[in-house]
Amino acid sequence: MVHPRNRALIAMTVALALATPLVAGSAKPAPARKPVPARLPGDGSVTRAQMQAEVKQAFSRADTNHDGFMSRAEFAVRMGVVINHVPAGLTAPPTKAQAQRMLDAANAAFNDVDANHDGKLSLAEAMHRPLAAFDAMDSNHDGILTLAEKRAAYEAASGGGQPGPAGPPVGGPAGPGR
Repeated sequence: MVHPRNRALIAMTVALALATPLVAGSAKPAPARKPVPARLPGDGSVTRAQMQAEVKQAFSRADTNHDGFMSRAEFAVRMGVVINHVPAGLTAPPTKAQAQRMLDAANAAFNDVDANHDGKLSLAEAMHRPLAAFDAMDSNHDGILTLAEKRAAYEAASGGGQPGPAGPPVGGPAGPGR
């Protein structure tokens, strides 16, 4: 079980990875890793294995017909659940304009992640970008993403801006207006 504080950070990392295109060649493959503990103390760190488990769990929740693929329709249902969720610290779900921007970004991300362009996502396709983002943020390539590494990656992606009430600063990694 992932600690609730880490679940939010993992979800943010997955969302960032899906909403932010990777620049070809920008994420270096991680070197061979030493074994990493399955669970870490509640310091906000996340292991690569935790990230993989979280992506797999999210994929399984979205794959409602259990065929091993996430169809565009299943993706749309899952996005509706995500968009209508009220994040901790906020009093209401996103506005219609914010929700539309999120849906537009999500649809573009779906198209980008669908590597073979068959209109559905396999677990491997869904796993690729979040793990590439994890590897890019894991600056010492030890298989553990620390709060300091997350903070450094966020600051680099956002130009050092402060997050707004609903997420990254305007023009940050989630796009204009987010």
